[in-house]
Amino acid sequence: MATGKSLSILLSVVLAATFAQPAFAQLKEKQTKRAAIVFMVAGQSNAGGCGVFGQKEEERPVWGKDRDFPRGSTADAVGLPTNAADYTHSYIWMPDAGFERFDPWVNTRPPKRDARVHGMELPVLHELEERFPDNDLYVIKYGPSGRNLYKDWNPEQENSHYALWLDWCNRGMTQLNKEYPEVRVVGMYWDQGESDKKKADEYHANLKNFIAVFRKDSGIPDLKVFVRKHIYDFQNVEVLADAQKRVCDEDKQCYLLDIDLGDPAKNFETWSYQPNNIHLSSKGFAELTRQLFEKILDDATVDSFSLYSPR
Repeated sequence: MATGKSLSILLSVVLAATFAQPAFAQLKEKQTKRAAIVFMVAGQSNAGGCGVFGQKEEERPVWGKDRDFPRGSTADAVGLPTNAADYTHSYIWMPDAGFERFDPWVNTRPPKRDARVHGMELPVLHELEERFPDNDLYVIKYGPSGRNLYKDWNPEQENSHYALWLDWCNRGMTQLNKEYPEVRVVGMYWDQGESDKKKADEYHANLKNFIAVFRKDSGIPDLKVFVRKHIYDFQNVEVLADAQKRVCDEDKQCYLLDIDLGDPAKNFETWSYQPNNIHLSSKGFAELTRQLFEKILDDATVDSFSLYSPR
């Protein structure tokens, strides 16, 4: 027969097991009677993201265990939650599984798992969760490192990253179209161009073509595109930044997100996840998100987002 002490220990174990369940236990049931909301992220490594969760060893990426990152630059410092429980109705596309519950510790860098870094998807989902509590939120994201637009992302190139990206989008959107009465798309965050420095003069035409073809191929003809301006000091950066601005000036559904402080040294100091590194920190992504929602989507409603129309 169990003693009072052993019963107390047993109860403690049971309670500990109960409350140690995955954070997903706190997530909402799917809200399939209302529109699904989709946010897209594409580009190269800054689209994939290098935002670090925090300064504690367990909050750093695996490859950053022995590094200190600039104070004030990490997700915890700028108020971005990284616990799965804080994202109660958010999902992300993983090509090996389809849409799955969003967990910053597991699936922020499709198709890789357990990267423990984030990009634009984290602050955007955090904002969307507050603004649209009655709609399920979905992210489709692809940000492979070191990929250019003139070949790797070129829609005319066979077996390109564009083809893979389009396949993910088509599969994901088809699934959502079956589950929800309608699918609304906030837009696509495009963060790419560092690998185009050798063909910077072609970037304007290549970006215009990419956007036009993707709108047609994806079934989202009025897709909004949010282009992150290049702000760091590298070869032909001014040519690339000018091309980005021209595309956004010419296309009323393209918007330039600009956190340039006017000086490369200040940009590195303020927005880099490591000193003199061309990759953005959590602080940078948080500021881009602030601009996105205060300057572009300040009064956005579900109906103001693009309606997905299957081809």
